[in-house]
Amino acid sequence: MAGGSLPTEISSFVGRRDDLASMRRLLATAHLLTVTGVGGVGKTRVSLRLAYELRRSFADGAWWADLSTLHRGAEPQLVAETIAKGLGVQDHSTRTTTEVLLDHVRDRRLLLVLDNCEHLIDAVGPIVRAMLAASAELRVIATSRQPLGIAGEHVLELRPLASEAVTLLLDRMHAAMPEFEPTAGDRDTALRLCQRLDGLPLAIELAAAQLRSIGMATLLERLGDRFRLLTGLAATLDWSYQLCTEHQRLLWARLSVFAGDLDLAAAEQVCADDLLPHEEVLAALAGLAERSLLISEHRGGRVRYRMLETIREYGAQQLDDPESVQIRHRDYFRRLAYEAATQWHGPDELRWLERIRTDLPNVLAAMGWSLSTPGESAAALEMAISLMRSHCWYVVGGLAEGLRWLRLALAAGEEQPTPLRAMGLAWASIIAVFLGDPAQAPELIPDTGDALADASTLTARAIWAWIVEYNYAVVAENFAAARDLFLRAGAVGDAFATELWFAFNGGEPETGCQALVDRAEGLGAGYSLANATWALGSSFLATDPERAVTSIEKSLRRFQAIDDLWGCGWTMEMLSWACTAAGHHERAAILMGAAGKLWSDIGLRLYRPGPFAMGHDRAAATLTEALGERAFRAAIDEGAELGFDRAVAMGARVGLPTRSASPPLPELTAREREVAELVAAGLTNPQIAAKLFLGARTVQTHLRSIMNKLGVNNRTQVAAHIADSRAR
Repeated sequence: MAGGSLPTEISSFVGRRDDLASMRRLLATAHLLTVTGVGGVGKTRVSLRLAYELRRSFADGAWWADLSTLHRGAEPQLVAETIAKGLGVQDHSTRTTTEVLLDHVRDRRLLLVLDNCEHLIDAVGPIVRAMLAASAELRVIATSRQPLGIAGEHVLELRPLASEAVTLLLDRMHAAMPEFEPTAGDRDTALRLCQRLDGLPLAIELAAAQLRSIGMATLLERLGDRFRLLTGLAATLDWSYQLCTEHQRLLWARLSVFAGDLDLAAAEQVCADDLLPHEEVLAALAGLAERSLLISEHRGGRVRYRMLETIREYGAQQLDDPESVQIRHRDYFRRLAYEAATQWHGPDELRWLERIRTDLPNVLAAMGWSLSTPGESAAALEMAISLMRSHCWYVVGGLAEGLRWLRLALAAGEEQPTPLRAMGLAWASIIAVFLGDPAQAPELIPDTGDALADASTLTARAIWAWIVEYNYAVVAENFAAARDLFLRAGAVGDAFATELWFAFNGGEPETGCQALVDRAEGLGAGYSLANATWALGSSFLATDPERAVTSIEKSLRRFQAIDDLWGCGWTMEMLSWACTAAGHHERAAILMGAAGKLWSDIGLRLYRPGPFAMGHDRAAATLTEALGERAFRAAIDEGAELGFDRAVAMGARVGLPTRSASPPLPELTAREREVAELVAAGLTNPQIAAKLFLGARTVQTHLRSIMNKLGVNNRTQVAAHIADSRAR
């Protein structure tokens, strides 16, 4: 899956030509380049610039992993999972994440930037060493205040700016005040100001944010006394802190508990109290952003804020009551995870999946804090269960990571409510079975008297009987009982999931599967619809293979639009069975090879014994007989070499994902067609904006126009429309 995950550059890049040239020379031979330097010297920015310049030299893309969201001393498994997310790797296996990473990079030529490593040296070093040993084509750029200390590491110390510091200051002044034209006197004042700021880019950026209101001369005068005792970034941050209002200072300190970025609602709920009233948070946020203490980004018509790690660390030092703020942070994201779980199976499914994707760093940070705080493990377990119920780990992350969080919460050694613990054990069993490792499934707690917990336990029993024992009577009995209990508990989404699983098992006739499709379509539930369409296709396998092919192709297009690799992998596998039954033998074998490669990439594997393994073996035997052993193996190898995008395009019969491959839609303009194609490819609005060199608001305007013209209400329907137009 070539491409990359580089953050967008939100301001012009100034200077550092010599440093960039040195880094390029080092990376020509070095496999690991660590960029060191004091906080605020620009390690992140120069590494991002270099990654953009070099990205086309790497066939498998340039990727970014931000480690600043992890707490100091985080365990290696969590560090590896964060790196895997940066690389776009989903892990649906029982292997360690480091093993998954090694498999992922082994045959790829890619560039990986690991940002903010200094607080995780002991964990990052061994992981990077193992990745480099596994891949001769991997290049790693690490940013850290100290070297990683592993063999083969080349270190470049980034020093403060000299003459370029003035250029940076004047550039930022001009950006804030387009009418500003510096005089010779201004340049002299700028030089002296940059000298006082030690040439540190972050300090210069912070100073430039004040110049609209007080001017360079006044700013220089105010710095004088303070800088007789303190120099550099610490003094600049202290000075910036003093210039803030009391509300801005409180907010700065309290925002330090967040991991990753946040929105206004989160800031209001977590940071507001009697000292910082709810209605004052927006003004304080705007003030911090204006002073360059927060970075604001527009996404989907909303603004999200993030704080550089150096500024976050300073804010944390000013936090006078960290526990109460941490509790509010945990409770806010616990509610968010719970709402995502309970709102599933409705028109907002995909919105909740995207919300969880965006806020997952904060959800995990809240879980981590709960696990490390005595008496709070029940909250962590509740959140881990909510993430399972919201289908987060199928789409956003990997089932192995979700299972790890469940096990950590269950093993906390604290008293937890029995129904909650029963649900946790049930989900741990379900995922262990789905990962093909039923020996790791825990013992269940039956008959708690809680409908939701007991329904979860019955579901776990049904899935065990379905995949491990292949006992149809037990499957039917337990799924039916689980569905009734879920409905009694008001858990409509969980009940629908049991019906889907029962349908996959072959328990629903065609009419029943069509009813599931109709119900999901009527609700506008995009994720449910993708799964229900898959179930409908599976119901036609034995009776009408051509209808099975058509239905499963539709499902594959929907899973691709959602960016659900789990769904794509299994749908592609079942499509190969349908093509086998319909007599499309060569296509079936190619799809089977593509599905197998995708499983390998994300850790999926056939469940043995059970219906999936049996279906695969039957199809493989039929194809071997029809094509011959040599032709069958050649087709399998061809499918494995297609790559994800080409494999899905072939499976969904949409052609290759290029503009020329799609018939024009006369109702859309050329630009709207481009935006719609990228929506169908699963890109978010910020990603589309970066790809087309547009503003995020412009993308949103185009998307609104597209929806109006097509008569649809959401991104999923846009994607489905585009997919259908390709298939025509």
